[in-house]
Amino acid sequence: MVTTLIRAWWCLLLCLPMLTGCDGCRLAEGVDEEAKKLEQQKPPFTSIAAKAYPTTRPDSGNSGLPDGSVKPGHWTSAGFSLRSNREDRRGVVQTQATVGRSETTFIDEPGLEIPEPQSATSFVVRRPAVLPKGQLRKLDTRFLVPSRGSQTVDNILFNGDFLSQDSTGPLSLLPSQFATLLPQTYFFVILTDRPERFVRLQVADWVTPYQNETSYSQPRDNYRVVIPPTEGVLPIAETVLDWTSTAVLFWDDVPTTALTPTQRTAILDWLHFGGLIIVNGPAGVDSLSDANFRELLPIQANGVEELRPDDATQFVRSHTIDTDLSVATVNARLADEKAQVAIAGTRRPDTIELGEGGLVVERRVGRGRIVQSRVDLMSDWLAVWKSYDSFFNSAVLARPPRVHRIDRSNGIAESLPMDNLGMTETPADKPVSTEIPTRQTFVDVEFDIVPPSINTGVRFFSRDGKMPAIQTAPAPTALPADESPTDESPSDATETFTPVTASVRSSLAPWLSDDVWPDAVSGLGGWKNDSPMMAWSRDQLRREIGVTIPDSKLVIRSLLIYLVVLIPVNYLVFRVLGRLEWAWLAVVPLSILGAFWVARAAQLDVGFARSRNELAMLELPADYSRGHLTRVVGLYNSLASQYRIDFSTPDAAIDVIRTRRQDEREASLFGAVEPELEFGVEAGPSFDSIGVGSNSYGVVHLEQIVDVDGSIHVQSTAPEKASPESSDAMQPLDGATVTNGTSLDMLDAFVVDCDTEGRVRVAALGTMASGSRKSIRFQASGSVVVPSNLPMGMTDWMSRLLSSATLLPNSSRLVARIEQPLSGVSITPDCKQVRAQTLILAHLSYPPRPQMLRDKNLSSDFKPEQIQIKQPVNPASPTLKPPNR
Repeated sequence: MVTTLIRAWWCLLLCLPMLTGCDGCRLAEGVDEEAKKLEQQKPPFTSIAAKAYPTTRPDSGNSGLPDGSVKPGHWTSAGFSLRSNREDRRGVVQTQATVGRSETTFIDEPGLEIPEPQSATSFVVRRPAVLPKGQLRKLDTRFLVPSRGSQTVDNILFNGDFLSQDSTGPLSLLPSQFATLLPQTYFFVILTDRPERFVRLQVADWVTPYQNETSYSQPRDNYRVVIPPTEGVLPIAETVLDWTSTAVLFWDDVPTTALTPTQRTAILDWLHFGGLIIVNGPAGVDSLSDANFRELLPIQANGVEELRPDDATQFVRSHTIDTDLSVATVNARLADEKAQVAIAGTRRPDTIELGEGGLVVERRVGRGRIVQSRVDLMSDWLAVWKSYDSFFNSAVLARPPRVHRIDRSNGIAESLPMDNLGMTETPADKPVSTEIPTRQTFVDVEFDIVPPSINTGVRFFSRDGKMPAIQTAPAPTALPADESPTDESPSDATETFTPVTASVRSSLAPWLSDDVWPDAVSGLGGWKNDSPMMAWSRDQLRREIGVTIPDSKLVIRSLLIYLVVLIPVNYLVFRVLGRLEWAWLAVVPLSILGAFWVARAAQLDVGFARSRNELAMLELPADYSRGHLTRVVGLYNSLASQYRIDFSTPDAAIDVIRTRRQDEREASLFGAVEPELEFGVEAGPSFDSIGVGSNSYGVVHLEQIVDVDGSIHVQSTAPEKASPESSDAMQPLDGATVTNGTSLDMLDAFVVDCDTEGRVRVAALGTMASGSRKSIRFQASGSVVVPSNLPMGMTDWMSRLLSSATLLPNSSRLVARIEQPLSGVSITPDCKQVRAQTLILAHLSYPPRPQMLRDKNLSSDFKPEQIQIKQPVNPASPTLKPPNR
């Protein structure tokens, strides 16, 4: 009986899960159907508009359109987000940028009007995208910001589509609109987790020059301050080719581990090519845990210590403007607050102290600089210092001194004479204005436009460097038969290195670079197809492009070998075999094989021919193993072909140099097929559908960052300078040893330097194999010449880079060449005939930074309560003091 009850009880328990209530499964089925209906109501995809890199935090102000800012003529990166709402999707995202609006035209020369192109659109950029259902995927892309000739651009429109592999129609992404930067405006990036402390930098008068609120002129920003968000991957570019629009990186407390390895490498590359990194006090040192950064810091940190008030006072006084009376307030703030923390450690021997007190130190790294402070530059005791902006402008940014003047352009202050410090004399018959319109300019300079070289130090010679024609010898020599003199090329292939005479220089000369060629829209560092080096290379390739016809010796030699093999050898072989009748049958295959052999000997394809001519420049910073390689490649066809170019590394960019005639010819041959740039599939980007017409040629502009497995290093025999203030000056090279630590075997190597007076000395080193060392022995001026028989115009090119016209005082460089193209790029279809020359430009030393000069006055000197009225007061009609603003 008990057993029966137990069994019945277990049966009841097993049946309980089957009881579904009043509605049973119908409720679950209704919920599923409702969920399916809601899911079908969702759009198939959700996208978030692209944001340009570097992206700023939403709470830090974007200083422009909400999608960010870009600089016309520069490569840049952008990030966007996609989500598939219904199912997993796999496909390709293609994007394109277009000029939104352009108005103002910059005229490079008086009377020269530059016509506006018909269109200003970047080529299509493609990248793969895998979208798991319901997950918001963050993706990024790169593009060359388009421009419209020499006209300013107000904004850039950015659009894109997602092309799914299992869908026929494209999905349009949300469009973006990017604000554009002026030629002199560059990004000032701040890496911090405490953005509220950096308001003072965002409103500084070196970011946007101070203007009175009554001024009619438009503000011209020097910098666009950006504070990227630090959640997840930082929205900054991962290649130095996309960092050219950034001038300054302020490193506060974001650890290097928050950056990807490629981002850290890009920052190091950018630094060596002219970037400025500011390391902010103890927080900055702690965040730079990467050994590649720590070994470059000016101060070898060893913990922290208490800031000595005497050092702080000495530092403040060394940078204080004459009209600034706030030093006592700074000292009082230091006394009232708790003890301040400073970095403990020793300075490296090749550093410069900025000011006195030892609180800010600078070190040269390649072309760039690292400025390190022992204290937090955002400390509260510095907030009351009125000369803070002057210190940052002259010492940290190395910009010229400024002066504030009364602005008479709008007529308000037209009748107010001004003395040196803003003292005004108001005529007795005119009332005193309550507004004193002022403007900020550089000392002894009246115009407001700032040259880009003052705001950024980033330089690429192939983009920005000048290449003037060399000074030729008095007795010109004849050009080779295949060359003719042009306006850009000299009539002689040799160079006489004569000293240059000093010319009259403006007050901004120490801060300007005479060796650069800024663009009217992109400024410095931008992508240029018409720079002096690009123009010279294109002109030289125009002479070289074509298929090389074999000479008569090759034809005669091939014919003799063919006849010997076809008749006597063929006869003897089959005579020995006893099958002489087979000799006639062997004539046919021997003739075919002979034709292929002759074609290969002449480097010709059967049916059609292709040739590749390449001129390249590899620019290497001082003591750095990574260089900037610029290739100008000419592709020739006897029949029409479409080419594809693949890079082996992600640090690459490309563009096709076209003419209107070539566009029309290729459109008739290949239809409306535009070249496309693709990222994220192979190790590096790919550029496809490069059309070259029949019996024609195309020119392609390629740039890469390549690693040469070592650096070119100079070991000076002179003793180190005792004065740290002059440690940035050029070390003597005569008798020094130069080591080729790269993997390159260099030919016809020269070392050239230019002293303070502009005198140029040249030393011929000859061939320098990888790992070799040679002593530098300068010869008398004019006694060293470049060989006149170098191929592909290398004699002219090397002579220009060794001349005084391309050298700045207190600088030196090594110039050499390589007779083959460097690896890192493949071109399909293959070209049988390849001729290439690569010029090596290795910087050995750079000019020292300009002298630090404080500003002449403060903008607060022009406030009404600060103005001393020199008008005599009439008791009957007293002069009213303007109210405080």
